[in-house]
Amino acid sequence: MTSTSKLLVAAIDFGTTYSGYAFSFKHEYESDPLKVCSNNWTAGSRSLVSLKTPTCVLFNKDKKFDSFGYEAEDKYSELAEDDEHGEWYFFKRFKMSLFNKEVPLARTVKIKSIDGKEMVALDVFSAAIEFLKGHLLHTLDNRATGVKNTDIQWVLTVPAIWDDAAKQFMREAAEKAGIPGDQLITALEPEAASLYCKHLPVERLKCDGGGQGFGAFSYGSKYLVLDCGGGTVDITVHEVQPNFNLKELYKASGGAWGGTQVDEAYKQLLIKIVGAPIITEFSKSHTADYVDMFREFETKKRAITGETKGKVTIKIPISLVETFEEDTGEDIKETIENTKFSGKITWVGDKCRITAEVIKSLFEVAGDQIVQHVKDLFTKSEISGTNNIIMVGGFSESPILQHMIKQAFPNARVIIPPEAGLAVLKGAVLFGHKPATIDSRVAKFTYGVATTISFNPSIHPAEKKKKYGNQIKCMDIFSKHVEKGQTLKVGEAQSDNTYTPVEDSQTSMCFQIYTSTELNPAYITDPGCQKIGQMEVDMPDTSGGRNRSVTCEMIFGGTELEVKATIQKTGKVTKAKFNFLG
Repeated sequence: MTSTSKLLVAAIDFGTTYSGYAFSFKHEYESDPLKVCSNNWTAGSRSLVSLKTPTCVLFNKDKKFDSFGYEAEDKYSELAEDDEHGEWYFFKRFKMSLFNKEVPLARTVKIKSIDGKEMVALDVFSAAIEFLKGHLLHTLDNRATGVKNTDIQWVLTVPAIWDDAAKQFMREAAEKAGIPGDQLITALEPEAASLYCKHLPVERLKCDGGGQGFGAFSYGSKYLVLDCGGGTVDITVHEVQPNFNLKELYKASGGAWGGTQVDEAYKQLLIKIVGAPIITEFSKSHTADYVDMFREFETKKRAITGETKGKVTIKIPISLVETFEEDTGEDIKETIENTKFSGKITWVGDKCRITAEVIKSLFEVAGDQIVQHVKDLFTKSEISGTNNIIMVGGFSESPILQHMIKQAFPNARVIIPPEAGLAVLKGAVLFGHKPATIDSRVAKFTYGVATTISFNPSIHPAEKKKKYGNQIKCMDIFSKHVEKGQTLKVGEAQSDNTYTPVEDSQTSMCFQIYTSTELNPAYITDPGCQKIGQMEVDMPDTSGGRNRSVTCEMIFGGTELEVKATIQKTGKVTKAKFNFLG
């Protein structure tokens, strides 16, 4: 797809901590690509206004959708205050369940609400997407645009480090939410952010040292996109091509080192003072206060800089102190004096004063992992000559994280666009208008299919030998289609294989798809190999028996894997698809 023919592109950025949507009309994009509309969200009765809303979803006791975002957060808090929340299902920061999978991802997999009750994950994700879709359509109706559903190109953002199953899961959740599959594309988050920055005027690309990001997007320049979100940190490295499209130089990488790690460090700090049982009780008996406590920390988190000195005052609900002192009979001030935080933290009433050093230490776990990973990337020969780091994503708005990156990479030009937290969302809209801006990507794995070949006793191990009728075959052969590290031209088939059915009446063929962390695996049972799903090809016309060859072209360079199958005899394209979900 070179560019969309749709009247409108609408993007949904489904984040770990915050979500939102944005859109722009085709004529607006053509005159000014940066003219992208997004929504302002208000936190209930509070005066807090933000460009995204928390990724929280609330279901009633019948598992019917009730609310999303700030509204869900506030309603659940009110239910908890009245002790009426017991049968409700409240999910928060659940996106990471697709990344931290202890069991293979399937359509039936369940996730837990914050109090441990379970629902089918696909239902939770699709309800959240359906709400954002509906909110966006309502916004359009209020503008009296007359846009029909068929006029919209939808874009859904996904982390670049996610596997194929997680990407397919998000696509199916969106389709379940009523977004037609043929009107939906996925955008890799750091790529989307890269496109947004590429369109920004030079004067808005301020970078360290008071300079400007001039030259970061000129032909031949290379830059690393550091997309620091709430849950994941996603990193891609791009080179600007002669046509000013982008080429990926090194496979997308990253990890679970997002801003939520700072929140967790803050929670652990409080646990070290009052104890885990008190925090658990406080979260259940004073849920609204518990939510407010972390909203307060979110505000303070964005204000801490590398130069912050002295003490930082954080407001903590008085109900936490009261819960602690009632349950333990101890005085909070004396308790702190008996910990390693004596002299570093003072807590009086609803105000906690914490030294800047202690506050900064909360960023160390996430920040150190990010810095180390980027240092490792800079040793790769593939990205030699890269000296620009573009920081995007909500966590990148943290001055202290910016300070850590600048300190760790003094020779790099660190560029932070305005509204770094919206870079992914607005870039996803740009991607929807013109997906072909990304020229090529790099294969993260070696991809292949499981197959059999004639057994050769001088090459193949005896345990792989199996008899089929009068033929002796070698099982578990890894038939390679794409090699790890290979440059994949977007839109081009990277492999072109022909297959024939083994039975006259066969109406479909199924191939097991494997990945490997090695370049040239011999067998699907080798170390580093993993089955990720299957490829299914329809062959409804059985005339011709086994003489019905099908050519399968696999396209690995897109944001999602694609396959095109053609029946050789007729030239007819038949239905073929990948399935990565059990």
